[in-house]
Amino acid sequence: MQFTTPLALLLLLAWPYIIWLGRPQSTSSRLWREWLSLTLRLLILTLLTLTLAGTQAVRAADELAVVFLVDASDSIPANERDRAETFIRNAITNMNPNDQAAVILFGADALVERPMSGLAELAPVTSIPQALHTDIGEAIRLGLALFPTGHARRLVILSDGQQTTGDAVAAARLAATNNVVIDYLPLTPTEAPAEALLLGVDAPTRVGDGERFTIRVRAESSVDMPAVLRVLADGAVITEANVQLRAGINNFPITLQATAQEFIRYRVQLTPAEDTYYQNNELSAFTEITGPPRILLVTSDGLLDDNGNPIPDESPQLRLALTATGLDVTTITPDLLSSNLADLSNYASIVMVNVNAKYLSPRKMEALQIYVRDLGGGLVVVGGPESYGMGGYFQTALEETLPVNMQIKDEERFPAVSIVIVIDRSGSMGASEGGLTKMQLANEGAARVVQLLNDFDEITVIPVDTQPDDVVGPVVAADKNAIIAQIRQIGAGGGGINVRTGMEAAAQALTNSNNQVQHVIVLADGADSNEKGGVPEIIDALTAQGATVSMVAIGDGPDIPWLQQMAARGNGRYHFTDRAANLPQIFTQETTSIQRSYLIEERFFPSAGPHYRTNPIMRNIAQVPSLDGYIGTSPKETAQIILKTDMDDPLLAAWQYGLGRSVAWTSDATSRWATPWVQWDGFPTFWTQVVRWTVPQTSESNVETTVTFTAENAQLIVDTRDGQGGYLNGLDMQVNVVAPNGQTENLTLQQIAPGRYEGNFTPNDEGAYFIRVAGNNPTSEEIAVGQTSGWVLGYSPEYQNLTPNHQLLARLAEMTTGRQLETDASSATFLHNLNPERTSRPIWPTFLFLAIILLPFDIAVRRLVITRRDLERAWSATFGRLRPTPAPAQPRPEPMSRLFQAKQRANLTSDSDDESPPPVPPSTPSPPTPPTPPSRPSPPAPPNKPATNSPLASRLLAKRRAAQQNDDND
Repeated sequence: MQFTTPLALLLLLAWPYIIWLGRPQSTSSRLWREWLSLTLRLLILTLLTLTLAGTQAVRAADELAVVFLVDASDSIPANERDRAETFIRNAITNMNPNDQAAVILFGADALVERPMSGLAELAPVTSIPQALHTDIGEAIRLGLALFPTGHARRLVILSDGQQTTGDAVAAARLAATNNVVIDYLPLTPTEAPAEALLLGVDAPTRVGDGERFTIRVRAESSVDMPAVLRVLADGAVITEANVQLRAGINNFPITLQATAQEFIRYRVQLTPAEDTYYQNNELSAFTEITGPPRILLVTSDGLLDDNGNPIPDESPQLRLALTATGLDVTTITPDLLSSNLADLSNYASIVMVNVNAKYLSPRKMEALQIYVRDLGGGLVVVGGPESYGMGGYFQTALEETLPVNMQIKDEERFPAVSIVIVIDRSGSMGASEGGLTKMQLANEGAARVVQLLNDFDEITVIPVDTQPDDVVGPVVAADKNAIIAQIRQIGAGGGGINVRTGMEAAAQALTNSNNQVQHVIVLADGADSNEKGGVPEIIDALTAQGATVSMVAIGDGPDIPWLQQMAARGNGRYHFTDRAANLPQIFTQETTSIQRSYLIEERFFPSAGPHYRTNPIMRNIAQVPSLDGYIGTSPKETAQIILKTDMDDPLLAAWQYGLGRSVAWTSDATSRWATPWVQWDGFPTFWTQVVRWTVPQTSESNVETTVTFTAENAQLIVDTRDGQGGYLNGLDMQVNVVAPNGQTENLTLQQIAPGRYEGNFTPNDEGAYFIRVAGNNPTSEEIAVGQTSGWVLGYSPEYQNLTPNHQLLARLAEMTTGRQLETDASSATFLHNLNPERTSRPIWPTFLFLAIILLPFDIAVRRLVITRRDLERAWSATFGRLRPTPAPAQPRPEPMSRLFQAKQRANLTSDSDDESPPPVPPSTPSPPTPPTPPSRPSPPAPPNKPATNSPLASRLLAKRRAAQQNDDND
């Protein structure tokens, strides 16, 4: 027996006081009742005390629960997996009726194949855990969670013991604390397979253009065998050789020559004559081939606009200006811009010239952001009518990277706008694209339109399939959050879009609008736009009242020409996209276009901003020519405003963004707005200084970055020297590690030796990791060290060490007093040789129930008196009814007889003046004959002669007669 609240037992100390207080004080016949009452009270007190103490009954269980942990990682051969499954099936058939069993399959994660059950059979195994790693500790913890209470508990591990992640020893320590025994069945291949694998590839972090260098390859083989060793760069084989592998470790030096300036990934492949696992036959290494800074120029030259017309090239003058100063410039179009960080890292800076965001996928813009922020790259954005807010940069990763916001905060510069968005909500809009439905992307575009509007503007959103439904507005855009929440609730419908129905609803929404600017955006399916009849007339009516209509076609189809015609008829713009992900950029581009304050086309002379003299971009430039236009933006708080317009808008803004730098030029670099600049002698110098300011600046230093991967952690070591070979000490060394999924981990390295800095990070995904090292001198803002390097996490450790680790399994068993099992002794898993599990069951509710039952008995003993006659009557009323007897003549009840006798004596007393009746012997009472009630009451006795010696009944009768006489006198 045990107690959950043992302090409550102190109440039993009140026993002596209760005995002293309730002890019997008399020797009467009630003595036994008082002792019985005291006993009951003490018993009730004891029961209530045990209830408050939470009394529990403890017993030992003879029930066994077994959890089988089966290793399903790639290091377990198929025949060993079959052996493990057969072992479990045989073991389960030997369970006792009260035993239970569960099965868990584990690799990198752990999955419950069979929950805890008493069934003596195993269903076919269907669970498939991640097989790239082995985490025994995770499997043990999950197994502990499956055990039921009241059972002896045993874990059986079926594995080769090759743990690649997790902490099995800590998990076994937890099992021992919970009295869980761990047994194990080692899974070992019957014979060692022939295997060859690559252990590592070491390449220099940085080499010069044209320099010869050596990469060192380490390979391991279980037997002597021939193999082919090849090296690839950019997917092409640059060297290939036949090699002879010896049993054990093999080293192969390979000499290469750097042929071009780039950030290159070398892939080394080994093809052995005999092999078991192909996953461990390839590794990679990165090397940066240095040279003059390379610039990537992104322009829309050669692309077609939405109407099929070629987009003019606006970069020739800028390209000539950069190459004239010795920069290596490569020109591409936005569709060829890579989202691969390794490709972007080939360039010191990227210059974008009047590029619309719809030509850049969200993934490309996110890659640009990581390239600048985490890898220290440079970015320059040159404006034009298709850039900034006019190009749909609003609320994109590109806007976050630039030093300016796409939205102008000065509301007084904007006319009042009424905008209506007609959205196709047909069945096709429910299709998924990149994890979101097309309808959700369209809703996001409408939400961004709301965010761009001023509080006095008006918005209407009309979802249409066969008819308008879930219409939002017309509503003033003051409460933006409420409007956006309502828009995002719009879902896809069915059928196609009825364009005329949508246009009628749009015209109706603009009927009562008095705003200066009125605009309609229609999103329609290029292959399923219904009800075209009547649409031209509605558009003519809208244009007559000053409204404009733009058409957005999603997906190609036969309705594209008609949508183009309607956009031209409505004095609006036509947009085509085959990706719903472009809809937010298109909608924001439309909004900024109709607000008329973002595109400023008028001559002005730039003026100096607050950072004109401090930023090196304007070094040796005293004055600049005029410009004829720009795109309106607003500066961010930490941006450096170098030049500004006549309306105090940013013209040239720059800032430090993470480890990199970005510059925003809101005018263009062509003869459209910058004719005086193109003809200006300082044009090449200006743009060269703009671009070079974004190129990472480092002192002459030698930096070597090394990554060593062991178990779950990667150790990062950075060795630094200056140009004369001396150590660089005391640096504030910051490192950004960009994982293959784009996530960035920030590290601060500690100096451990002269010029050597060290840190650790945890790689979770296989693939290429990009490492940006930035070492600053604490006494100044000068960057002493800056380098971008790469490291590849190749194959999983699951394929590296193929030797079973039975020592680990034996250690786990020893920590929990377990043992090794044999394949033919599967019945031993259900032997009841473990210490029985002691279980507790609460019994205080029973004590409380008994106390409640005894309470009425205690009250009855003290308050209730039961005589023998009461028992006889109870017997007669219950069991006496079962034996009927003839009813004898019952005399009149004694109390009634006494009443009649009293009445007779009263009558005799009232006539005592004339005659005294003979007394009635009390010993022979006879039942009197009921008297006949008199017709009138007898006269009461005179008040002056009361019968003082009469019985009580006579006196009562006399008083009654006197009262009646008084009533008669009144």
